[in-house]
Amino acid sequence: MNCNELHAFLQNGLTDGVFPCYAAATGEWTSFGGYRALFPQKEILTEDTLFDMASLSKLIGTTCAALKLIEQGKLNLDDTVGMFFEDCRGKEHITVHQLMTHSSGIKPHFPLWLRGIEARDAVQEILREPLGYETGTEVAYTCMGYILLGKMLEALEQEPLDLIVRRLVFDPLGMQNSFYNPPRERLCAATEGEICGVVHDENARFLNGVSGNAGVFCTLGDAVTFARMICAHGGGYLPRELFDMAVHNYTAGCGEDRGLGFQLCSFGYGHTGFTGTSIYANGETYAVLLTNRVHPTRENGKLAPFRREFHKKIFGV
Repeated sequence: MNCNELHAFLQNGLTDGVFPCYAAATGEWTSFGGYRALFPQKEILTEDTLFDMASLSKLIGTTCAALKLIEQGKLNLDDTVGMFFEDCRGKEHITVHQLMTHSSGIKPHFPLWLRGIEARDAVQEILREPLGYETGTEVAYTCMGYILLGKMLEALEQEPLDLIVRRLVFDPLGMQNSFYNPPRERLCAATEGEICGVVHDENARFLNGVSGNAGVFCTLGDAVTFARMICAHGGGYLPRELFDMAVHNYTAGCGEDRGLGFQLCSFGYGHTGFTGTSIYANGETYAVLLTNRVHPTRENGKLAPFRREFHKKIFGV
């Protein structure tokens, strides 16, 4: 990997309108540039800018909190939805394992914020929705399943998810620049329109910024801390045996390769986020790419091929 070439590649991403700003890292190398916001006025990116991690929250927050609770013996992969909630509408059999591997049958997405309910009714609204397919028969990536998993962790710990994640993930890893609902004084990369410092995902916003599917904001430094941990197979944070369980492929032949919360691919394991974020590792190196590709509009679809080339340059595949 040529770091000068990689830096030039990222700078070309700015020029070509792939994203207004980026912060990237691999090994000891970091690079960042561009504007954290274009509207209502241009604001230059700084190294301490927070990025809306979007669905990377599933991995950094909800998944790691669940894995720590499994380590502590409080949670089991075979635990079912029916152990946490009443009136499950035929979904009481769905397991933690199926939620974490996106094989639960729960539909990928529906707009809680348009259902005429209160945030406190989210669990029952998800349980009322018919399954999209028979549980365990296929993989369909679902934000709704992870919202439900986050609520199960809250029921187990009798504590809001943001406090659970702070206690079990952020503090133990030293990620002091990671937040749900970041403080107003912190600089954030803008997302769609002029949204800035408030979670972009509509369901997570409906749930007051704290949700199993989205809501985490991180700096590049904290994202690197997390990337180094997963690159080191748990790195003293999770037992190696438990981490290896998390990155095992449980869904081979189901159209998508999934571990426990991890996306699995040819070069490694990690996750992406809709706002333009990604963290991947393979046990030897890692790649962090944080962008705000949805600013000013989510219709910008240039990131996916760009990110493939970024990973090819780092992982060689």
